[in-house]
Amino acid sequence: MTITDSRDRTLPGAPPQRLWFADNLRILLTSLVVLHHLAVTYSGLPLWYYTENPGSAGTQTGFMTFLLVDQAWFMGAFFLLSGYFTPGSYDRKGPRAFLRDRLIRLGIPLLVFYFVLNPLLSLGRYHGDTPLEDYPHTIGSGPLWFVLALLVFDAGYALFRHLTRNRGARTLRPLTVPMVAGFVAILALLTYVLRIVLPIGSWVPVVDFPTSAYLPQYLGFFAMGTVAYRNGWFRAITARMGWTGLGMALGASAVFLPLALSAGTEATNGRGTLSSLCYALWDSTFAVGVALALLALFRHTFDAQGRFGRYLSGHAFTVYVIHAFLVTAAGYALSALDLPALAKFAIGAVLVLPACFLLAGPIRRLPGIRRVL
Repeated sequence: MTITDSRDRTLPGAPPQRLWFADNLRILLTSLVVLHHLAVTYSGLPLWYYTENPGSAGTQTGFMTFLLVDQAWFMGAFFLLSGYFTPGSYDRKGPRAFLRDRLIRLGIPLLVFYFVLNPLLSLGRYHGDTPLEDYPHTIGSGPLWFVLALLVFDAGYALFRHLTRNRGARTLRPLTVPMVAGFVAILALLTYVLRIVLPIGSWVPVVDFPTSAYLPQYLGFFAMGTVAYRNGWFRAITARMGWTGLGMALGASAVFLPLALSAGTEATNGRGTLSSLCYALWDSTFAVGVALALLALFRHTFDAQGRFGRYLSGHAFTVYVIHAFLVTAAGYALSALDLPALAKFAIGAVLVLPACFLLAGPIRRLPGIRRVL
């Protein structure tokens, strides 16, 4: 099972067909999540269950650059894929079965992680008089904040379909550069405005999203995914549009990013500054550009799967759920080695990433687990 079922209908009434390139892209994104959190472990940022000092300013800059670029687009791409396959799932199952399926496949892993697994990962970070005093501080969604957000977005989509009287006909309107530019402009503006009150790094109680400053991107990409499904954009994306996306990403990085970073941390602090506007223009343009480039690349180059690829895509969601344990365990295990942080990251990447996919298989074979994961 994957977070979303990557089936599509090329024509109304046609049987659903698998979009192998979307499955392959999801494998890449899931792998990036594992590497992202491994990089957080050695970045010096207190944002993971176990962290180490990077040891040098140069190493820390390298990890921070990787995290900054990664964060700008990869979770948005997850929401884009999820949004794309949501209408088809709703159409096939109907509102009740759709919501029941989402509650089972997203709600159960979220609840288990929130109340059981996250406290286990957080052992040792809090020191109350009793375990019961520690427990309220250790519950949380952790990396499964994405699952929480997706559950909310899916419920919102079901409500939208209900309010619009379940209209879901395809329009087959082609994707154009002006449409992309308009989406980027709106996304950048909404991101800039939100960051006036929620700078990057802000934590919102109850919501429990570690990257709330990116909410316009997450919601916007999910919504655009549903629109893309109705218009068949994934299947119709051209190599030219992919090159356009790559040009957008590189151009934004050459123009907006230097302007944003010239003011130091002011760009991520929000507060309505000019550098914050430049940063919002950069990460919005970069995210859309990279998504277009990768969709075109995978559509035209990686639109097939063998047995190994099907195993990886079939276990991607399980990897997302369990990777925090393996990344954290690797951090503790490698702490015994007197090695530079970059070397530990490399060793961890070589060991943890395949281990996540290897362990996912036996976990999914446990009784009752396959229906959820």
